[in-house]
Amino acid sequence: MFRNFKLVPNVIFGRGCFEQLDEIIKKQRKNDDSWVVFVTDDVFQDKPLEKRLPLHDNDMLLWVNVDDEPKTQYVDELTLEVKAARSTLPCDVIGIGGGSSMDLAKSISLMLTNEGSSTLYQGWDLIKNPAVCHMAVPTLSGTGAEVSRTAVLTGPEKKLGLNSDYTVFDQVVLDPELILDVPKDQHFYTGMDCYIHCIESLEGTYLNEFSKSYGEKALDL
Repeated sequence: MFRNFKLVPNVIFGRGCFEQLDEIIKKQRKNDDSWVVFVTDDVFQDKPLEKRLPLHDNDMLLWVNVDDEPKTQYVDELTLEVKAARSTLPCDVIGIGGGSSMDLAKSISLMLTNEGSSTLYQGWDLIKNPAVCHMAVPTLSGTGAEVSRTAVLTGPEKKLGLNSDYTVFDQVVLDPELILDVPKDQHFYTGMDCYIHCIESLEGTYLNEFSKSYGEKALDL
């Protein structure tokens, strides 16, 4: 059976494009009550990047700890925190950081519109309702979380993603300048992560021309 190959519909790439984030989000701010959640790796707390975030008065800056892999309980707690912050849902959820931060942003955007615990949606195509608009600003390279249709979560019984077409980000902002200060050891680990993903793409059971072309080009780079 043939399936749709789900892709991120909007991607901006270029040095310094992070400065366009406010303009990009502006399209989602339909009225004065619209608000945005910035799901941001707490490694950037009190760092220069924090001051560069295009926060408006009624926006929410949600610092997340990603020392461990995202857990379903953590997602549920963060979702409740976001729901309790305002009487309306946010117009956008922005994930800023590495793979875990982006997976948390995906998960929160999904759980804002789907009832119950995130444990109920670990698996394939269990998500029933479209997510709140969600965007990614990667500050690491290698995981591929910004383009995947899953948000990997560790639950009490299993480690499995929220695999759904609704999981895919609506917008990705790729600014190479954001990875300049990544420690060398992290560059190595994420580089190996990317390399392994390329091999998986080229040797996978569901190999197709999309995964083949992306995998081959990434290996060349």
